[in-house]
Amino acid sequence: MKRIFVVFLVTLVVSLISDHRLAEGTTGLYHSYENLPCGDCHSLHGSGNSSAGQAPLLHKNNIADLCLSCHMKGNETPTTADLPSVKDSGWLAPIVMTLDGVDPSGIAMPSGDFYWANNDPKKGHNPAYTKGAATSQLMKADAILGSNPPGGSLNEGGWSCNSCHGIHDRFGADVSAWRQVLRKINGVCVTGDVSGYGVETTNGDCIQNQNYEPVKSNSRGDLQGVGYITARKDGNPLESADLFADESDTNKNTYRGGFSSLCSACHGNFHGGNSETRNASNNNTRSGGSWIRHPANIKMNETRSNYGISTYTAVITNKQGTNPNPVGYDWKYPLVQPDNNFMVKSKAASVNDLSTAIGDSRIMCLTCHKAHATKYDNMTRWDTGTHSFIANGATDFTGAVSNGDNPAYGCGKCHQKGGTKAYVKTF
Repeated sequence: MKRIFVVFLVTLVVSLISDHRLAEGTTGLYHSYENLPCGDCHSLHGSGNSSAGQAPLLHKNNIADLCLSCHMKGNETPTTADLPSVKDSGWLAPIVMTLDGVDPSGIAMPSGDFYWANNDPKKGHNPAYTKGAATSQLMKADAILGSNPPGGSLNEGGWSCNSCHGIHDRFGADVSAWRQVLRKINGVCVTGDVSGYGVETTNGDCIQNQNYEPVKSNSRGDLQGVGYITARKDGNPLESADLFADESDTNKNTYRGGFSSLCSACHGNFHGGNSETRNASNNNTRSGGSWIRHPANIKMNETRSNYGISTYTAVITNKQGTNPNPVGYDWKYPLVQPDNNFMVKSKAASVNDLSTAIGDSRIMCLTCHKAHATKYDNMTRWDTGTHSFIANGATDFTGAVSNGDNPAYGCGKCHQKGGTKAYVKTF
């Protein structure tokens, strides 16, 4: 027994002092397998405040606070992490929350910034609830909605970071390779068997269900055998933004599969398909031939649609004689890409290539929203309360300067007035 304990202790010490670099190619390994230092987050005998009883054996009482101890601006390195036992060197954690709402230079935050939701719950998610109680010190609770998701209901006991993301595993029966997103969210299986898409695992306890399409993207690599490699098993290129570089057309998330299905696990009433014949009385999405709620997971060339891929990629002639609308896949308004089409890659420019936005591309929740929070109400990518044009020389929501009066902004990206010729507007 004594020998076993000594071996365990030596293993723990080696784990705590090992180098956990989160450089390109090893992103995510800090949370997985032999690289996981248990003592960074867990206390062997008791939680940070045992009287709270909310987060047993954690250095923080609230799971969101635990995550933000490394993933909030100012806490992202071993020397700045707000955890008492962090001793590792060399790692840099991705940022999901800033202190001022300003995206740091050289950092990508494709899911948005929790700073905005923390200042105004209408602007994003507020995962402040561990086991049903709002005990977070860093994330403010929503005084109106609490932990109840609009358009649905919360079926599980808590609402925190681990409601959507796996904490320990990068690859496994319960976790997808895409940003460690869970396969089952809010009790709903949203991912199926994705072993053919670069991920080594099978579907675990989730069966393939046509109502919930699996998330098929592989973000930064794959576990093959016993080794982690920076490649997809199927040989296709890696897809998703490098979080330690500015987000751009050449450094962006590329989405495949069930991202709208993932959101529908909590917000199911906001979703609909092109075969629905529902009505307004049951709070769903279609009545006759009209949409009551905006369609999601719909192909951009849906039959009978007057909008879609033809306007998303339209050549726009404005009064300055320029075309400020990219003709290809626009990372500012991402679409779900077909599984067999790898022309849109995170490391390849695509906005000027018409072939990278095709009719089989689909609109999804993240086309208009960001997953965490934005500076706009309802976590939209742009201000829906303003006009759908950008004046010549003005900046868009990413800070880019428009090269002419730009009708391809917000709703106008797919719903352009005046066809392919922009109408003249006085700003």
